[in-house]
Amino acid sequence: MVLDALINIMYYINGIVWGLPAIIILLGTGLTLTILLGFIQIRYFGTIVRNMRWKGRRKSGEVHPFKIWAAVMGATVGVGNIAGVSTAVALGGPGALFWMFLTGLFGMALKAVEVTLGIKYRKVKADGTVVEGGTPYYIRQVPIIGGMLAVLFALFAFISAFGIGNMVQASNVAYGAVFLAESYGLSVTLAKWLVGFVLFILVALVILGGIRRIAEVSNYLVPFLTAWYILAGIGLWIMFAGNFIEAIITILRGAFTPIEVAKTTVSMAGSPEAAVGGVLGWTTYEAIRYGVARGLFSNEAGLGSAPNAYAYGESDHPGRQGFYGMFEVFMDTLVICMITGISVIITGAYTTGLTGAPLAMEAFSRGYGFLAPLIIGVALILFAFTTLLTWAWYGEVNWIYFWCKVLKLPEKPMRLIWRVLWVIPIIPAAVLAEEYFKTIWDFSDTANGLMAIPNLIAVIVLAPVAVKLLADFASRYKELSKE
Repeated sequence: MVLDALINIMYYINGIVWGLPAIIILLGTGLTLTILLGFIQIRYFGTIVRNMRWKGRRKSGEVHPFKIWAAVMGATVGVGNIAGVSTAVALGGPGALFWMFLTGLFGMALKAVEVTLGIKYRKVKADGTVVEGGTPYYIRQVPIIGGMLAVLFALFAFISAFGIGNMVQASNVAYGAVFLAESYGLSVTLAKWLVGFVLFILVALVILGGIRRIAEVSNYLVPFLTAWYILAGIGLWIMFAGNFIEAIITILRGAFTPIEVAKTTVSMAGSPEAAVGGVLGWTTYEAIRYGVARGLFSNEAGLGSAPNAYAYGESDHPGRQGFYGMFEVFMDTLVICMITGISVIITGAYTTGLTGAPLAMEAFSRGYGFLAPLIIGVALILFAFTTLLTWAWYGEVNWIYFWCKVLKLPEKPMRLIWRVLWVIPIIPAAVLAEEYFKTIWDFSDTANGLMAIPNLIAVIVLAPVAVKLLADFASRYKELSKE
């Protein structure tokens, strides 16, 4: 009875932290910062792209800036870019994609500010070693309540890391393997156990090397997996190019006008399809709700996760990392999420009643046939694996802050404890059915949302500092980037 009551309380809190008011606050903060920065993500987009070629500066951080960016992209680009986007379109209609795009655009400014603050308030030794760096270190700069907010953030962060960043991702890697096994007539049980053991070993080998090794692995994997999925998506668009204009019109119409869908409709591919669960239509509210929520969940702008890694990158100016953060959100939401979303619309798959990864699978199957499981399966496995690696670091930064910086326990053994604890759940999460972890995942999802509260308070209070730094970097980019 007591456990049931606690679970119900957790669901109630989850409804608040991921509910409409919270979404409005996150989106509103992004819009406000966009205005304060003079639409920097649009005016300086060329600079954002050129900045990705910066070669770094030794002794100004621990890891090359592109490798840090790859590590963060590895965490941001995940199963949500496939399953999450497909769910948003299925439940919110094609118009959800427009609101997801808008969320990504405003999220670029929000991510730029929090990443810039992460660099501004870190501490670096003369040899480039980062002594203190990450989200709680700038949150504690908030007058009066900063210390308490930083502790809360750290607690929420390492709790949510175990669910969202660990067990959910290990389960999703296994899901990708099961996806392939079922499609090609192989043993599902064997696939789960094999993936569990291999994943356990690979993750252990990578995270024992800390952020440097995570960044090195991400530097090779992330460009490959990003190119893999983008090229496959563009190939699908080319196959259904005749439907592209109609798809864009459908998205724009659905963003502002309720779309009635009869129980049987004709898809863009020309065949009759059952509408989503027999539902009569999508509303504008549903389009906004699911588009914004899934967009925020995908790019993590405002949650405060990414600064825990960016703070360890080489940097000659805090604003430079802010520009890396903007490109991260651009690639995650405005490119990869759109690849999935437009694919399920342009092929007409969104009218089948499917949702999540099976909906994306249906869309790609209409173009690639028997090769579709390979495309989606590999994408699911790699997206989940890289997320698992980088979230290990996010959790570690906040674990160390909580136990060592606040409670003064020795750092070296606490790091080892964290890394051992991190790999323990991997095999059970990969092998056991998803329902065994549902409550744990929901609890972690709640903690993940709670991270945003102390982070957004800090972002709002410290915004003038970040805005000034970003404007300064934008105006001095050519001078700072000279060899």
